[in-house]
Parts: sequence; structure tokens; C-alpha cells
Amino acid sequence: MADWIPYETSDNPSLEVSVDVDFADDDPFRKTHPFLLTVTASRFAADADGQPTDASAQALFTLEQQLESVCDEHDAATVCTVSGTGKYEIYAYAGGPEAAAALGERVRGLAIDVDVSSRREDSWATYERFVLHGDELEEARDNDQIAQMDEAGEDLDEPFLVVFDVDVPEGKEAAATKALASAGFDVSEEPYDTDTVIEASRSMLVTTENLKAARTDIMRAIAPFGGTYEGWGIDPDEEGGDDVDSDDED
Repeated sequence: MADWIPYETSDNPSLEVSVDVDFADDDPFRKTHPFLLTVTASRFAADADGQPTDASAQALFTLEQQLESVCDEHDAATVCTVSGTGKYEIYAYAGGPEAAAALGERVRGLAIDVDVSSRREDSWATYERFVLHGDELEEARDNDQIAQMDEAGEDLDEPFLVVFDVDVPEGKEAAATKALASAGFDVSEEPYDTDTVIEASRSMLVTTENLKAARTDIMRAIAPFGGTYEGWGIDPDEEGGDDVDSDDED
């Protein structure tokens, strides 16, 4: 399942980016798909920030559908979108230039201007320009999930029981559980799952600062055991918790 993360660029907040982080470490795919396909839509209705308006949505959606169809046919993949300043750019990578030619035929007649180009880019430099890593990635995940909670009508001024998923190597569960408890987390007393995931919870206001602090505490606690942080969600037993998706990193 694609793991798309939306965020605003720090150097230009008017640009909104959505990037599929699954390709960050997918070296086999990157090596066999060295051609960058750049699709640029322009001359559509935009708001004061240069973002597409609702009136532009259908034409852009049709463009995205055509691109996805071409990607399916030519073993290519869409990896990033960038919108702002009156443009909507989509980036994909393919094994050869044929995908660009096929898409160029498909987008004729759209109500917006569309430019399609392709060039070899073995380094995937364009993708690396936009993909996030480390704390930047986790903070973008946090911001996205907080936005989901806000849209679902959750009261973000009230504390929630936040459940963090932690994966540790087999045989290290008991020691990691003790370390997490010592770090101030409530740890489930249920029998361990076969996938060695531990649930550690903390009641807190859901803010990016609090989530970052909790993540730091977790990483310190599990570092001696080779554990990894897998994401967080809201306890489904809490009021409204069923309306919010978990951001577990599958």
C-alpha cells in the first residue's frame, strides 16, 4: 500500500507536496526505472495562493487518472505531486521514455494545459529533493494525522490516550516492555503478538511537540534492544477514536 505523506515546503510554504515515501529505500525499483516523467498542468482556476480551486479539481483528477492508467500499462509509478504558484506538477518514474509519449496522446483535449516530458535520471534526484527522512518524515506524519483528527471534529484541546507501536526483535519483548514502562509509558499486559509489536500508551495533548517528545523517549528506551518505532494512533475505546486512522508504518 502506498504511503503518501503531505507537507508544505519549508523554503516556500505556498508549495504543497505529497510524496510516496515507499520508494526511499526501494533500490531494486529505482535501478530499473531511471526515466523521470514530469507532468505539468497550468492555466487552471487557482486561488490567491496559486492552489487549484474546487472548479479545477475534475480536470486535475482526470489528468491523474490518465497518468495512473499509463503507469499501469508501462510498469511506471507516480511518486510525488507538487502544487502551487498556479501549477500542478506530477512526477513518475518509468523504465523507458515510452510512458511519456503514451501520456502525451491521452491528455489532448483536456480543459487545462498539460506539458509532458521525460528524461533519464538514474540518481532519482527529483524524488530525493522532495522525499522526507528521519524527524522531518515523522513530523509530517504527525501533522497529517493531527489534521485528520481536526477534520473529524476531535477536541484537540483535550488530552487523548495515544498508543504508540514499537517493534522489537524476538526475545527482547520483556526487556523492552520494562524499559518503556520506566520511560513513563503504560504498556499492554496482553500476550505478545507473534510480530513482536508492543503497544505503549501515554495520555497527552496531541501536538507535534508532545509527539516528538514521546517518540524521543521511545527511541531511547528501545535503542539497546534494536527496536523500531512504528507509528501511533488513538485508543479506539476513547470517545471519537474510531474516526481517526492510525499512521502505523506498514
